[in-house]
Amino acid sequence: MKPFRDLGIQNKLHLMTLVICGAVLLVATIALLSFQVWNFRANFKQAAATMANVVANNSTAAAEFKEEAGATEVLSALKSDPAVISASLVLRDGSVLAHYKKAEDNKSLEQFPGHRQAEFVNGQLLVSQPIVMRGEWVGTLYMRSDYQSTFLELLKFYGLVIGTVIIISFFLSVLLSRRLSQTITGPVLQLARTAKIVGEEKDYSVRVAGDRRGDELGSLMDSFNEMLDRIERQDAALSLSEEKMKALIHSIDGIVWERTPDNFKFTFISRQSESILGYAPEAWLEHPDFWSSKLHPQDAVKAITTGHDLAKEGHSYAYEYRMLAADGRTVWIRESGVVLAEDDRPIAIRGILQDITRQKKDAEQLDKLNRQLLDTSRQAGMADVATGVLHNVGNVLNSVSVAATVVGERLQRSKIVGLQRATALMREQNGRLADYLTSDPKGKLLPAYIDTVADQLAEEREELLTKVQSVAQNIEHIKEIVAMQQSYAKVSGAYENLMASELIEDALRINVAAFDRHQIRVVREFAPQVPPVCVDRHKVLQILINLLRNAKHAMEDLHSESKQLVISVSMSSPDVVAVVILDNGIGIPAANLTKIFNHGFTTKKDGHGFGLHSGANAAKEMGGSLTARSDGPGKGAEFTLKLPVAATIRKVEPVN
Repeated sequence: MKPFRDLGIQNKLHLMTLVICGAVLLVATIALLSFQVWNFRANFKQAAATMANVVANNSTAAAEFKEEAGATEVLSALKSDPAVISASLVLRDGSVLAHYKKAEDNKSLEQFPGHRQAEFVNGQLLVSQPIVMRGEWVGTLYMRSDYQSTFLELLKFYGLVIGTVIIISFFLSVLLSRRLSQTITGPVLQLARTAKIVGEEKDYSVRVAGDRRGDELGSLMDSFNEMLDRIERQDAALSLSEEKMKALIHSIDGIVWERTPDNFKFTFISRQSESILGYAPEAWLEHPDFWSSKLHPQDAVKAITTGHDLAKEGHSYAYEYRMLAADGRTVWIRESGVVLAEDDRPIAIRGILQDITRQKKDAEQLDKLNRQLLDTSRQAGMADVATGVLHNVGNVLNSVSVAATVVGERLQRSKIVGLQRATALMREQNGRLADYLTSDPKGKLLPAYIDTVADQLAEEREELLTKVQSVAQNIEHIKEIVAMQQSYAKVSGAYENLMASELIEDALRINVAAFDRHQIRVVREFAPQVPPVCVDRHKVLQILINLLRNAKHAMEDLHSESKQLVISVSMSSPDVVAVVILDNGIGIPAANLTKIFNHGFTTKKDGHGFGLHSGANAAKEMGGSLTARSDGPGKGAEFTLKLPVAATIRKVEPVN
């Protein structure tokens, strides 16, 4: 459409005329051609049927007496019709009496329609004409005509005729459209030339000349001349309104100005310069460096440099600085300006200087109040920090308690009691220990028993050492949690490049006792070649521990053999590693999915609702996220912790 839009109006009219004529001619040609095709098809079918009828009538005697020579002679009359491909005269018993050009076999005869019918099949016309003598059917004439070749010859003839008509119509349309369009395009082109003169020379005294016309173009020319009359009168009256415009400018609450773009020489200053800064407009206009000399010493260099840079950019701009008033006051000024340009060259800068001293003082007061509010918020947030410490420490203390319970139970079942009994028996023998161990039935069993007890005590020692180490690790983690929370207000954390799988294993080691006691099966699905993440180790560990604890509580009511926790690590995107913790526990109702990360929300009887809230906040602080998904009650829950891939270790500035 763009090339057509850019054409001249005369060419557009020519093109439109040709398109319309072409469309009409195309429709007429298609209609005529369709009618001729339909008519030719009908006539061809009628002629073939008539020919077959004539031949069949002439073949009655030959068919009745089975005279092959006579039948052949009758069929030879088909030579007069070049469209006939073949014909066969078939007797009532199915035998072929005679044929023309090519005899039809049984397979080809199956293509023919019933008696007294004609059908087009694969570009051929098949006609079946019964041969009747004295009201009795004696045979059938099967005639095959080449419709396709005849039709193609007709199309070639029509194409030649239609092409000739289109060529003649095209040249006739071009000739007529050129002559007729001049009556329309002449006045329009004259209007365009006049408008161009007015636009380039700003001469509103020019008028469109020409004979008066009674059509729409004549009305357009008259309206254009009347418009030029009004513009000429308005241009003359414009100078009379300059004083009114100046009065309006001088009434604006700000200093309206205009200056040259290459320096700070002002060519216009409104009278508000005297009421706002105490300087008369004449002082600004007389001295090219007046504005720069009245800038505040601390803002002068920056204001001048910024003014030059903004003028070079050629866009509307606004910036702030301080000026010294005539009475010694410091006045905050907001300068807003626009660069005027011709041919991409700045010719002037216009704008307004507004006194924003009061707004600046109000902003300082508001900033002071905001700092007070921030201090108050930080103090109020100390309660949240304390709650987070208690919750996280409580989680780890559960593991300590479980480990201590296991140690106590194991000591109560210790085999040391059996060893004490054995040593007591040995002391009772008092001098005949050798005979007791070799002769007495009980004594013979005593060495093997002592050996068994020793092995069991060694196993108990290893198990208890493992539990004690777990307690030590948990106590160390408690220290880390407390230390981290104590420094939370000063430093947001030390970021390291760590493998997500290693962090998960650390969290699982802390919960291993609880998982063993509850018979929870842990399935690890760690994708290969997952890059490290840049995180705060202890924050991630707290998040994972809390998620694992929640999963354990969610599966408490399940049978032991069905408790399963799936932990997967994979790439969520090229820059994000996703840790997914999926349990098959009680699930989460849809109504709670939007609230589980809210501060204080919990569904546990002894819960506080701080774990998931603090975990989500910690994930966000590290540049990641913590989300939850569940298909409903009884269908388990899935928590996804997304962490940023480590590029370089980030430096975290302390919070003042």
